[in-house]
Amino acid sequence: MLKTGGLLLLAGCFGLSGCSTTPKQPELQATEQSTVIPAEQQQLAQAANSIKNGEFRNAALQLQLLAERSLSYSDQVEYWLLQAELNLATADIDNAEQALQQVQNIQQFATPEQERHYSLLRAQLLEAQHQYLAAARERDFLAGILSDTERSQNHEQIWHNLMQLPELDLLAWAEKSPDTQFGDWLQLAAIGKNARLTLDEHLAEVERWRQQNPGHPAAITMPGSLAILADIAASRPKQVALLLPLSGPLAKTGQAVRDGFMAAYFESLNKGSAIPLVNVYDTQAFSSIDSAYSAAQFEGNEWVIGPFNKKTVQTLQQRTELPLPTLALNYGERNDNSPASNLYQFGLAAEDEAVQIANQAWQDGHRRALVMMPKGNWGQRVYAAFEQRWTELGGEIGEQRYYSNRKDYNPEIKALLNVDDSQQRFNTMRKILRESTEFEPRRRQDVDWVFMVALPKQARQIKPTLEFNFAGDLPIYATSHIYSGVVNQRKDRDLNGIRFCDAPWLLEKSDLHQTVESTLENGQGGYTRLYAMGVDAFRLLPRLKQLQAFPNSQVFGSTGALSMDNSRRIHRQTQCTRFRSGKPAQLAAND
Repeated sequence: MLKTGGLLLLAGCFGLSGCSTTPKQPELQATEQSTVIPAEQQQLAQAANSIKNGEFRNAALQLQLLAERSLSYSDQVEYWLLQAELNLATADIDNAEQALQQVQNIQQFATPEQERHYSLLRAQLLEAQHQYLAAARERDFLAGILSDTERSQNHEQIWHNLMQLPELDLLAWAEKSPDTQFGDWLQLAAIGKNARLTLDEHLAEVERWRQQNPGHPAAITMPGSLAILADIAASRPKQVALLLPLSGPLAKTGQAVRDGFMAAYFESLNKGSAIPLVNVYDTQAFSSIDSAYSAAQFEGNEWVIGPFNKKTVQTLQQRTELPLPTLALNYGERNDNSPASNLYQFGLAAEDEAVQIANQAWQDGHRRALVMMPKGNWGQRVYAAFEQRWTELGGEIGEQRYYSNRKDYNPEIKALLNVDDSQQRFNTMRKILRESTEFEPRRRQDVDWVFMVALPKQARQIKPTLEFNFAGDLPIYATSHIYSGVVNQRKDRDLNGIRFCDAPWLLEKSDLHQTVESTLENGQGGYTRLYAMGVDAFRLLPRLKQLQAFPNSQVFGSTGALSMDNSRRIHRQTQCTRFRSGKPAQLAAND
């Protein structure tokens, strides 16, 4: 019989918060009978159907009942496969891994269909564990034994997995897998991840790979958005209007975006790529956004890139249709109304970084956070984005504080860490005992990391103050605002150890970055991310069709990996790093 009290506990845990006990593995006492027991087969089928329909509590109950039955070896394999599938569906990764280990222990009794099911679940487990290279290799290995429908889904999932890996890693692994189907997958993925290629170069590189590997599954059916690259190139606009504030209080901001945009424009021109005619307009010269649109239409522009002002974007977002399709360079506030169908929004939203930090900290094993945010509406928006994602993942927030810009952050940090409470308890105890007592203040012990949003000047004071208050062992994660964009090892040594995520433009200096830097009298300085934004605005425009047609696809740009949601808002996933010796350093595999 298949009996266990631990399995009863496991079934009861599904859908309940706070149940974290790892169940004991059942002791399998299988029968040697070869006859099929209809009732058991029926229950296995019911459990499988419940999982397929998302009825996870019902599936858990069916599996619990089966645990009390005597099962043949083949049925034991099916039981553990379903248990693994249920665990994966409910994000119980540890128990999914244990269930698949049980399958492996009796794998010699598995049918070919069960072997196929095991391999697919094994790939899903690797994906849940963020082992994307191993998952892609597993899927490539089993592709030949899948049904047509499964093969198509598996094909796209291989591509999705490889797109999660850095370009340099893809190239390195491709060199280790020469003359293999998987090695060719890696080479194609590296082309897809190469943010330095223009659209025409990208198309040419993909076609070259295809001619070299005509029999490869990805050459026969191009994965993801590669299938429409030629259509994208053919349908790109011939004339565009760039609307930016080039005078007034936002002049330097608008000029940085413009210069980044034109740098990408001239790079494409010098490479012989097809480029649109660009007309640049100073939004400060128009009485309203409507008059700016009228000028752009009159001169034959097909698209508008801009405006940059958040309030103006908010105004556009409330309209049902715009005179010209528009890639706005900021975001309006989210609301329940659908924005104009020809409005796209792209910017450097700190909210995206907060979500990425939450994902990264959770992946690193942290579960309970302390949060420090600057006072004001912006800090509240960033915190709201972080809080929503962190709690969705299952994380907890020990405490959060909004701080003011000040010279001494010690009072706020002592309160955040409950060091004041420790001191007060000591004072009370000393009064009770009425004698001298040795004492060392302590911080709270119920948190395991700190999320901080701060500018460099503030962070250089906050980090040492956290250490002074006995929090030097707490990992600190921050948004890109912690880094000025200019290496300053002397000043930034106080930031050593802090993890943050930033635009690839700052962390992996491309030829275009060096060209822009060398042509500016004082370099890019504090506007460096805006230059990257301008570069991506130029490169992103013809790719909007790609992102809209393939919701899970990404464009790898200078500001990060760009994707689009169903409201046509562009989201960024940046590159994570940490301070070492006062400057950003690439994270090692064990960081």
